[in-house]
Amino acid sequence: MLNVSSPSPLYDESANTSVENSNKRNASMVFSNTPSSRPTLHNANVSAQNISTEETGVKLTYEFKIILLGAVAVGKTAILGRYITNEFNEGHTSTIQANYKVKIVNVNNDTHAKLNIWDTCGNERFRAITTQYYKDAQGIILVYDISNRNSFDMIDSWIDDIKNIAPANAVVILTGNKSDLADKREVSFQEGKNKADENGYLFNEVSAKNGDNILLIFANLTEAVIEQLEKDKSESLAIGKQTLQSIRLPEESVLVNKREVEKEKRCC
Repeated sequence: MLNVSSPSPLYDESANTSVENSNKRNASMVFSNTPSSRPTLHNANVSAQNISTEETGVKLTYEFKIILLGAVAVGKTAILGRYITNEFNEGHTSTIQANYKVKIVNVNNDTHAKLNIWDTCGNERFRAITTQYYKDAQGIILVYDISNRNSFDMIDSWIDDIKNIAPANAVVILTGNKSDLADKREVSFQEGKNKADENGYLFNEVSAKNGDNILLIFANLTEAVIEQLEKDKSESLAIGKQTLQSIRLPEESVLVNKREVEKEKRCC
């Protein structure tokens, strides 16, 4: 599993540790469809080529793109702000087009990943522009507001876009934000989990306001994306070997035929 022990590599060391403590308390709320079958990074075959980055001096093993999707005012920008700076701004304005942040995380010991995170606009007027960010995304955080039934009902339209535009191997975590508004809840935890299960997504509820599970969703998404990248790499190598074998077969057949012809000549 990703290292989220103190001091956490998934957020600035100067950040308030209450976010991390909240995540530890809520660790049991993380769901995936087949958690027992997903290997941890401790036993994964990590062999990607290192990528150097000048701005930090850290050698990166992985670099990938994550996008946040969801309706207006579900809290996508607040989630990203809490993750990047451990701050919550209740009075921020709606995102226009997209907001971009970078985070370098320590996955395991010397293994680092650079997360290029895009916070997209949820306004329907900018939907055509937003879909441009899907095309090369390896991780997707699909957000709804647990206190707003309409934002959850709109999830299906975002899922359609993901299926039609995003890469087939993109990892998605369905995220119910504003879990601190339990007294105003309109979408149950089970409803959210069922929706995630139906589509093969990870799932959790978070609170950008008090920090609950924010580190956890990014940690789980990062781990799942890396596992998918390793799986894709292994499959590509296997396909490459099969291709080489298929190329050699005709050559071997020609050699066999030549031997048969020579044998017939000698017999004659």
